[in-house]
Amino acid sequence: MSTATQDGIQSPGEVSIEELILVANGKFIPLNDYLVELNIFESIFSNVMSGDILLSDSRNIVRFLPIIGEEYLIVKLQTPTLNSQIYKTFRVTSVEDRTIVRDQNTQLYKLKFISREAIVDSLSPLYSAFTGTVSTIVEKIFSENIEINRNLNYNLNETLSSSQDKTGLQVYSTTANKVKFVSPGWTPFECINWLARKAMPTTGKACNFLMWETSQQFYFGTIEDILDKGEVVGQYNYAATGVSRGTDDVAEKMALIQNIDVLNGLDHLSSLDNGYFASTLIAVDLIKKKRDIAKYDHAKEFFKYKHVVKNSALPLFSADTVLSNPESHIRVYPKHPGIHTNVSENYNEKMGEIYGNRLSNLLDLNTLKLNITIYGRTDIEAGRLMNIKFPDISPVASEDKTTEHLDNRYSGTYLITSLHHKINIVKHMISMEVIRDSIAPDNPNFKIDTLPEG
Repeated sequence: MSTATQDGIQSPGEVSIEELILVANGKFIPLNDYLVELNIFESIFSNVMSGDILLSDSRNIVRFLPIIGEEYLIVKLQTPTLNSQIYKTFRVTSVEDRTIVRDQNTQLYKLKFISREAIVDSLSPLYSAFTGTVSTIVEKIFSENIEINRNLNYNLNETLSSSQDKTGLQVYSTTANKVKFVSPGWTPFECINWLARKAMPTTGKACNFLMWETSQQFYFGTIEDILDKGEVVGQYNYAATGVSRGTDDVAEKMALIQNIDVLNGLDHLSSLDNGYFASTLIAVDLIKKKRDIAKYDHAKEFFKYKHVVKNSALPLFSADTVLSNPESHIRVYPKHPGIHTNVSENYNEKMGEIYGNRLSNLLDLNTLKLNITIYGRTDIEAGRLMNIKFPDISPVASEDKTTEHLDNRYSGTYLITSLHHKINIVKHMISMEVIRDSIAPDNPNFKIDTLPEG
């Protein structure tokens, strides 16, 4: 992993805007002088990246180009000293929030943009038959229908050419089960998302497959594989308000969490209704008039999966005493055994093993969710892991001479589920959503009447 501790970066959040060019009607407009704020979003729950750029326009280019929402936006950003950069050509989709500031003789407006692959996807309905393992079909659909040249190059003679590098897809997890289906005019991403819901992993047990795009490439795989062997972007520290954060070291400043909000914790009532604790799938054979009932109990299955806590992971509910009823969440699914020649145990025959597994493992990601703000880096992606140190706010015993008092229950590794890059001409900040699907064991000897004196 790249590091921002080398000579060359002068202040935390420093960013080099190497290219920020709007391509409209054959004209190339560098936007550095117009930039107020650039926002780029990526999430493991979104197939593509999106964003918006707020411009201050005193030359009325929005009218004279004109800008109508069909333009290209070339973005190339880099944190000094890092090897990784955000370099991608987006497609502008709309012009919004146009406001005229009369006393300054200027106007503000926002250009919304999205990955060009999203446009390609919407223009490519599929009516084809597919057979094979899920991961193999996903690769085939992606390479034949979504993969394009990643960037458009702006040349000195003011011409536009396609780069040689293609949009990449990394299959993070291969699949064990085979499927056969005919796409009824679904787009490529719709097919891939449908396949993700039918996939069983070759290694591991969780069926929580997703497909998402980051600033670097596309990914397809299970969250369990990421939690087990994902790349850690670094160690970050949080100091509560009022605690001194004074340091002259840029690397230490980069590793400080600037703000933190607890978005949500486990909601037991909703978890009963949405099937998190337990669920039932009734598979109905419409030909033979038979049914199979598959009941899933997450309290019993939780410990069979790999989690963000590597050793002795505990759920954020009491596995021994949690109240649950598989019949509080029931779904019905049709199955047709042997309907496809040479494809034994097609996906619809395996849904009893997949449905509750996938549902509960994805809902694990809602049990502890934080929003944190850090100084920006161009090498951080959604789907990576990060280590966070939380201070222990309980009173410290007078005889305790240790210098680091950490909340060991909540300090540790978190999964980055989404990123919001917020960039202006001088500063890059990242607001990110991080989750923890499990916690470390607490102090088993803790008693409320033995709290240390402050």
